[in-house]
Amino acid sequence: MPKPRSTAAPRRLGPPQLAFVRCWAEGLDLVAAWDRYLYVDGVGDGRRARGELQRLLDELRALARAHGRPELAALLRRDPAAMVDSARAAPTLAEFAAQQPADYYTEAELIALYQAEHGQADARSAARRKQRLRQRLVEALQWLERLVARAPAPDDAVDAWLDDKVAQRLAAVGIRRLQDLMVWVRSKGFHWQRGIPRLGPEGAARIVRWLREHEATLGALPSPALAPLSQVDTRALTPLPRVGIVPLERFIPPAERDGSHGLNRAPLARCKIAAANDHEALQAWLRLRLPGSHTWRAYRKEGERFLLWAVMHRRKALSSLDGDDCVAYRDFLANPGPEWMGPRNAQRWSEAWRPFEGPLAPGSQAAALTIVRSLCEWLVRRHYLDSNPWDDVPQRADAPSMPQLRALSQKQWALVQGWLAEQLAQAPSPALHRLRFMLDFAYMTGMRLSELAAAELGWLRQEQLDDGEWAWSIMVLGKRNKWREVPLPDAAMHALRLYLKARGLPPEPFDNASATPLIAHLAQEAPLTPARIYEVLVTAFERCAAAIATQDRRSAERIAAASTHWLRHTYGSHAAAQGVPQDVLQANLGHESLATTSIYVRAEKGRRHRAVQAAFGPAKG
Repeated sequence: MPKPRSTAAPRRLGPPQLAFVRCWAEGLDLVAAWDRYLYVDGVGDGRRARGELQRLLDELRALARAHGRPELAALLRRDPAAMVDSARAAPTLAEFAAQQPADYYTEAELIALYQAEHGQADARSAARRKQRLRQRLVEALQWLERLVARAPAPDDAVDAWLDDKVAQRLAAVGIRRLQDLMVWVRSKGFHWQRGIPRLGPEGAARIVRWLREHEATLGALPSPALAPLSQVDTRALTPLPRVGIVPLERFIPPAERDGSHGLNRAPLARCKIAAANDHEALQAWLRLRLPGSHTWRAYRKEGERFLLWAVMHRRKALSSLDGDDCVAYRDFLANPGPEWMGPRNAQRWSEAWRPFEGPLAPGSQAAALTIVRSLCEWLVRRHYLDSNPWDDVPQRADAPSMPQLRALSQKQWALVQGWLAEQLAQAPSPALHRLRFMLDFAYMTGMRLSELAAAELGWLRQEQLDDGEWAWSIMVLGKRNKWREVPLPDAAMHALRLYLKARGLPPEPFDNASATPLIAHLAQEAPLTPARIYEVLVTAFERCAAAIATQDRRSAERIAAASTHWLRHTYGSHAAAQGVPQDVLQANLGHESLATTSIYVRAEKGRRHRAVQAAFGPAKG
């Protein structure tokens, strides 16, 4: 008997399910039928195929009874394969002749005798009865298909069409209806399954194939959902520029709000930038930063939000904003409307993209305001704006936010390592080998995201110390374009050698070209961008959190919130806990001030906590 379904929604009966049952009625192989029609539920075998067949037959019999056709319900209980052929098989003519007296019959008499005994087939033979039963079963299924079968609709529940286990994995990230699934795939692109627990590329490919087969009712998927971005011309797919809440490169402001005649514009004769409107002025400001760098991305994000809000929400040009508008923007950051929020990591070419994922935390609000203040200040210095509207907005007298150390504890880091080891043991892949190196190397060096992306094997150094020991280190080009040297423990070098070997390169770093990227694409020796490294690591943290949620809910919540910068803080806090001096940490991390490094010193915090705990004892009652 099949196990009862764990969800309340009954499975839909669509054309694939009816086609699968029809294959059984016609006597075709069930596993082959599964692979052709029910592939979306995963790989099938004989046992699974027979179990699904019985479930579908149960539903069809119930439908037949509910619609006043009990004879069809009874018919669907009969299995043609179970019919026994009791008729005696006829011998061949040669076998029949051997049974007769030698030279007793002529050839003509022998043939006539054979036809008299075996030439007339029984009209009610088992073969005829099987064929008739199969025909009646097919006719019954055709009647039921006309009655109930329909194509999936966007508002249908996912678990009404997909396998229970797959539906549960999708529900873990909030995908409960088919329209949610379509939005997710459209916005995430080809690797949309990343971040969904226990859903790999093969399972994702089966779901995409199923979605494509039902484009008529669910809608079409864009090309980036069907192939890696490296194989897709996203420029050709990017929707046309328009007025709306769209990325900066697609945004066309209404002529009356483009800033060409902004109320706060300085005299054109004094302007020191070639910008006729606010959009061009913002682009000129962005060009001062290295494209693709962490700073450039942060400045683009906040400048983009500020311009879109001014034009689309405040309905004013950015160069017409005043102090009251700036106060309104400050409040807006704490509570953007739903039309301003979209799914996390939605691609910029996707219509699902929005400038916010949700309300900004106080720290993020402060960072955003700092950036837009500096934008307006720069525009004043370049004589594009007459004055900085933020000068009229006093700094809030709020108490400073409490310091937060965004780092994983020793236990949480061990959970991440254990999860990754389990993944590698189950299904090792180049992507998992790269992930292991990225996690280990970032954890053991404290390097920033931009530093990891830019690093090359030529940055490595091996020198003999005063005591005669040979030591490895890496030169890192950090903030303010300054180089610093970070010592590499033996474990970091071991991780690097394993990763180079997995890439098919010589495991000894100096046996490779100096320009070889530290972290590379899977298919080519090209450096991974900071955005891609961020996506890989954040997705890994989300998958890990989903896997351990039942084991340790609080740790899972902490890991799910982690990002690449958390690895830097984790390096600092764990190193300090192991007794690494603050001045050494300061140099390794590239901090200007020792006060910044002091946030990692946890030994004193632990000693104070244990002293108070000893004084007041355990909880009573």
